[in-house]
Amino acid sequence: VMKKTLLALTLTLFTAAAAQAHSLWINAFESHAHTPPHVMVSLGWGHALPMDDILNSPNGRVELDRFELINPAQGKTALLLPTAQEAKPSGTARDFDVFPGDLAAQKVAFKADSAPGVYQFSATTKPTFYTQYVDTKGKERMQLKPRDEVKDLDKTLMSVKFQAFAKSYTTVGKWTRPEPLGHGLEIIPRTDLSDLRAGDLVEVDVLFYGKPLTATAKSIEYITAHSAGFGQSDGFALFSYIMDGKAQFRVQNAGQWMISVNHKDDVTPDGPLKDLMGKADQVYHAASLTFTVK
Repeated sequence: VMKKTLLALTLTLFTAAAAQAHSLWINAFESHAHTPPHVMVSLGWGHALPMDDILNSPNGRVELDRFELINPAQGKTALLLPTAQEAKPSGTARDFDVFPGDLAAQKVAFKADSAPGVYQFSATTKPTFYTQYVDTKGKERMQLKPRDEVKDLDKTLMSVKFQAFAKSYTTVGKWTRPEPLGHGLEIIPRTDLSDLRAGDLVEVDVLFYGKPLTATAKSIEYITAHSAGFGQSDGFALFSYIMDGKAQFRVQNAGQWMISVNHKDDVTPDGPLKDLMGKADQVYHAASLTFTVK
């Protein structure tokens, strides 16, 4: 049963139809009802903005490595992490179960003399390794370990590493272009996200280990973009090819939007993933960027 469960999870994470897999994102909603303003921040997990599931859901959970707020000078402050233990029902009825939810909801309250500029919210999941193999007794097995840590491996069937990254922003005063954070897969806006209106063009850079990602004959790279009011309820999204690390689209309505990108790459002795030689054959990364259109 465990092997089938792990295999099902693996297929969910690594399906070519990435839109069907769970996504990780950051909700960052500004409140200007009082001065100075504050931001209500939380984590999203699943399929639908702004809340779809809890991060420790029995239907598929994710464990975070870091959740941080980075100030305009690149100083980092750790934010509260959600619990990683699988949720158990706190109440059960004939028609439903009740699960306690921890979305790492917290308030970031700015001060009258807060440094102006762009503050970046950043979330990174713990790297997860999946090794599917035939053991020395001829049985097909799955372990959540790097390949070099599997002791009874005879033949490798699949050896991959998965990691997800999420970002959002809030601006104090004037928008300035944010610095890259060094995520394995990263979406960086080239457009001022603090003052967007429906119909505006949003341009982004997409980096894979610091280098521009681009569509090639080997791999068709693209971003998708959707909002709760555009595409999400009908199961579609805007689509833009990534060429020389750049992609763009026009936002269609007010409200929260999310840009997503997924990328699969091979581990090679001389590539950016060379440190994973012997541990995995491929890497699957997912990245999201959320923002609000006025």
